[in-house]
Amino acid sequence: MSTLVVADPRGVYLAGLEWVLQKAGHEVVAQCRRPVDVVPHVERHRPDIVIVGLDMADPQTTGLSARLKACNSALGIIFIVQPAGRIDIKDIQALDSDGLVLEGISHRYLIECVSAVATGKKWIDNKIVQQLLMPETQPEPMSRLTGRETEIADLVSRGLRNKAIAQRLHVSEGTVKMHLHHVYEKLRLGGRAELAWMAHGKDADRPGRTGLI
Repeated sequence: MSTLVVADPRGVYLAGLEWVLQKAGHEVVAQCRRPVDVVPHVERHRPDIVIVGLDMADPQTTGLSARLKACNSALGIIFIVQPAGRIDIKDIQALDSDGLVLEGISHRYLIECVSAVATGKKWIDNKIVQQLLMPETQPEPMSRLTGRETEIADLVSRGLRNKAIAQRLHVSEGTVKMHLHHVYEKLRLGGRAELAWMAHGKDADRPGRTGLI
């Protein structure tokens, strides 16, 4: 069980969020409507995780992660963002969160995100990964990833190895390797490290190129 502070401008959504978390065995110790009001609640209650619904265009959210981490360096930060336009690597780097989900995510995936962040892992919504892996401008239709390639790329970016991916998708490891080879070629990536960088934006510098498999 984790203790959480939650924030969202919509009262009904906030109540629903608290219900989902409590049903999963977590405890919401405080809630508020404005992202800027989260900081004093974190200082007072010292939660394990904070979940904030925010508008990425709101200037008040700039540097929010840094202010929250200053209160508690071990705090897990999850942002629920409104899908108003595409999200790119720079947006993710600016948010500097541990979990990132789009508004409207299913209850199951939200709890999966909370569980991952609670154990110190990063978690990002699959729909955001798809946006990052499929640029808006692609001169050749063949350069687009197929549904299976996008699915495998997402699992790789989450840290799963080929064997685990094969078991989850009920295919052979050879099939996974073949799809990964196509992903790397289409996106002009050198391997897992670059794929993780593209999906999660963990570092400002692009990693060195590695082997394809």
